[in-house]
Amino acid sequence: MPPGFQHPARVAEKVAAVDILSHGRVEWGTGRSTPMEQLAFHVPANDQSREMWREAVEIVVKMWEQETFSWDSDLLQMPERMQTPKPYQDPHPPCWLAAAGESSAANAGRHGLGLLSFALLQPVEAMAKHIQVYRNAQAEGKTPLTRIKNDRVGAYTLVHCTENLEEAAAYGLWDSVRWWYQHLAEFTLRWELPNLSPEEQEAVFPLLKPSIEGNIDVQRYTDEDMIIVGTPEECVEKILRYEEAGVDQLLCYVQFGTLPHEKVMHNLELLGTKVIPELERRGHRVDYKALFGK
Repeated sequence: MPPGFQHPARVAEKVAAVDILSHGRVEWGTGRSTPMEQLAFHVPANDQSREMWREAVEIVVKMWEQETFSWDSDLLQMPERMQTPKPYQDPHPPCWLAAAGESSAANAGRHGLGLLSFALLQPVEAMAKHIQVYRNAQAEGKTPLTRIKNDRVGAYTLVHCTENLEEAAAYGLWDSVRWWYQHLAEFTLRWELPNLSPEEQEAVFPLLKPSIEGNIDVQRYTDEDMIIVGTPEECVEKILRYEEAGVDQLLCYVQFGTLPHEKVMHNLELLGTKVIPELERRGHRVDYKALFGK
């Protein structure tokens, strides 16, 4: 969101246009990026970027709500103009904040935004602590940053449902998990966290070093529910642990690594015919848009 990346007017146009084309299905995710990208676009890699993010979100919302718009601050100067299009949703799409740490989680809570968390990088118990920080910040009762108060928590992780784990191992399930984590670690170390000390890197990504070295214990990832992999029954139980941690929406990344396309599709079939009906039978409302993105 900092204007060094793109002008808030362009963000307002893009989000509103997709909201119109989708008849109001847009969920607007925001963030301030990471130091490596910030520095490339001359965005301060410090707390100043958080204020840039906050002001840019405020600007976009006002562009949607007002017939004409103008702004004059140290961050942005814009003469009065008619800003179009306006979103399909009234008054505007709900806003989320991507948060990898507790400070960002608290920021989302204070501003009345949804929390986008990453189960991939931490055990569910650790994610639960971040969510509690978020809920505590919500209770501070500050005025929301946007007119739509979003109090949901979304978590993003790898998901693969199969009737037979031995067969899945044969078509590359665990190799795909290892591939994902090793490349995630290499990307994180080289492009996202090179300015941090080893201790700070470890705090952000506890499994960074073993992942870089290829010593990836996939059993640990499944035991600690950092990923959701297993039979339909096992997937249901893992999903329920996410709910216990405070997650409202699960964002499933299903086409990771070298998984064959037909196995990815079968995974979706099992989620749709076995997992979702069982969750609904237990009284859980399933948001298909959040789960599958369609």
